Amino acid sequence: MTNTPVAKIPDEIIVCQMQSALESNTAEANELFTILYRRHEQRVRLYCLRMLSDGDVTRDIVQETFVRLYNTIADGKSLQNVSGYIIRTARNLCFNLKRDTKHTVCVDEIEIALPVQNGFGHCNHEQKELLEVIGIALDCLEEEYKEAFVLRYYSEMSYEEIAEILGINANNAASRVFRAKQKLKDLLSRYRIDIERMTGT
Repeated sequence: MTNTPVAKIPDEIIVCQMQSALESNTAEANELFTILYRRHEQRVRLYCLRMLSDGDVTRDIVQETFVRLYNTIADGKSLQNVSGYIIRTARNLCFNLKRDTKHTVCVDEIEIALPVQNGFGHCNHEQKELLEVIGIALDCLEEEYKEAFVLRYYSEMSYEEIAEILGINANNAASRVFRAKQKLKDLLSRYRIDIERMTGT
């Protein structure tokens, strides 16, 4: 590894270094992969938690996502957008699981995914209670709006990144996020929750 601070090394450089290390130094390769894992694990976990509302299943999906990332790197494949690859992989695994299980739960059984030091920043007790209500309301949205909102505010992605993952353009991505917020406003109006304040926009 170079003397450059780890935080400043782009993902793609780490991937190249890891691929080189795999040829002779497995320990170094694993150390490099750990850097990628620590950078992206929370974003993937929050996305899966919000999309699946199941902590146990989320852990499995997150693990499988990073196993696939490791295998892709080990196969020598080029990755130009590591963050995008990881979220797309997690997204596909989530949708495959939903398709295969077709599992539904009542509102009282939903496990709320709360962003911690990410997405909505540091949350006090009152904010966490508000976010729990938002989490329940999110589960009432159509999938396309829910996912756009989750990617924007839980995974902190730009409209361009969201567009790439969803296969739409940036304007459509922004529109979906806006529509999601409008729908959430309607759902949350009875609780007098200011969704604009909670999302900082």
